[in-house]
Amino acid sequence: MAQRPLPQSSTKLLAIQKDFQQIATMAGFLNSGLDLPQLRLSFTLYGRVLVPSAEEGLRLTPRLQAWSERIALRLREDSSSAVLPPQIQVASPQPLPNGEGYYLVTTLTFASKVTEQGYQRVRSAVLSAYQAAVALRERGNWGEPAPADEAPAEEAPDLAAPEPAEVEGALTTVSPAAQPEADPGTDPGTGPGEGPGSPGPGDSGPA
Repeated sequence: MAQRPLPQSSTKLLAIQKDFQQIATMAGFLNSGLDLPQLRLSFTLYGRVLVPSAEEGLRLTPRLQAWSERIALRLREDSSSAVLPPQIQVASPQPLPNGEGYYLVTTLTFASKVTEQGYQRVRSAVLSAYQAAVALRERGNWGEPAPADEAPAEEAPDLAAPEPAEVEGALTTVSPAAQPEADPGTDPGTGPGEGPGSPGPGDSGPA
C-alpha cells in the first residue's frame, strides 16, 4: 500500500504564524502549530502593574480582574467569537527582585484557529488585546470607560454672532453738518448776550 504524501506547509500560513508570534511577544507568548488548512494558535497574555506595597496590590486586585474581563470580552466581540473564551488568573502580589515594591500580574490564555483567507479579524482582536497590556504595563493606562453620569462639556459660545445688547446699545455719531452753528457774535463758551463787552451780573454801568 502506497504511503500518502505529507501535505506541504503553506507559505502564507507560515508568514501568518510568524506575524502572530511577533504580536504575542509584546506582552506574552504564542504556541502554534499547522493543521492544514488551518493554523492552531494558543496565546498567553500578561497584564502587569507595579505597586508600592502588598496592601496596595491587594486593593488593586479587583480592578485588575475587571480589566482582564474587559479584555476577554473584547477578544470575543472583535473576533466574532473566533477566539475561544479566555481563561483568567490573577496572581497575588509578588515582591520585585530589588525589593523596591511589588508587582501584580494577571494571565489570560486563549486559543483560536485561522486559515489563509480568514485571519484578519482574529489578528485585529489579538493585536488590540496585547496593545492594551502594553499600555497597562508601561503607562498605567487601565482603559476604563468614562462614568455614565459624567457631565457633558459645555458648548463654547458662538463668538461670530453679536449679542442683542451690543446691537441695541450701539452708539451713533452725529455728522458735522447736523450740528448747530454757533452765533457769530457769541464768544465760544459763553451764553447768548454774554459777549466780551457785556457787563456781568455784578458790574454796573458808567456813572
